[in-house]
Amino acid sequence: FSVSEVEVTIFFSDVRDFTSISEGFDNPKILIDYLNTYMSPMSQIIIDYEGTIDKYIGDAIMAYWNAPLEVKEHADKALSAAIKQIEALEELNVTLKEKSYPEIKIGIGLHTGSAIAGEMGSEGRSDYTVIGDAINLGSRIEGLCKPYGAKILISEATKKQLTKTYQIREVDKVAVKGKDEAVMIYEVLGFGEFQGDAQLINQHYQKARTLYKDAKFKDAY
Repeated sequence: FSVSEVEVTIFFSDVRDFTSISEGFDNPKILIDYLNTYMSPMSQIIIDYEGTIDKYIGDAIMAYWNAPLEVKEHADKALSAAIKQIEALEELNVTLKEKSYPEIKIGIGLHTGSAIAGEMGSEGRSDYTVIGDAINLGSRIEGLCKPYGAKILISEATKKQLTKTYQIREVDKVAVKGKDEAVMIYEVLGFGEFQGDAQLINQHYQKARTLYKDAKFKDAY
């Protein structure tokens, strides 16, 4: 099989507490309908922003940008898709409520880095996919959304590639399994600049973050 090394922006999303949600459904067909009601619009947003959906892992989605075809400004397009998914989820939850379905909350992690892309598998069956350290890191960043109470987290590598303006704030430098150096992660709240109440909240957040870095934990709280 032909494989190549390429820079990609990797995307992982996951439905929060899906195991508990699924246990509330007596009929598996209704559970599948519920999941598909969520997956369909989320998948379409990825496609609209030129992303490649790699696979569905239960309630999780893995996608990437810049493979197999080149995608210019792939970090921006991946992040735009993530923000649009969060916005679309608000409307979707209204529909789910009308059907008496549980509300869906998700976490999304993005990372940009080098990956090996190509057809992988056996002679009888293969799939085009991407593998490598960048993929693993993207998955782990998504996993940090829940403990940090974030909807979208991105790595510093992704942040450096962004060309447009977003509401971004520094979250933490975290030790990640398999990495010698800690990785800085950022939360993304939306498109454009912080304005109005959001700007005021961000100013308080930045002040608290500075106090936290200075180990003034009581003042930061």
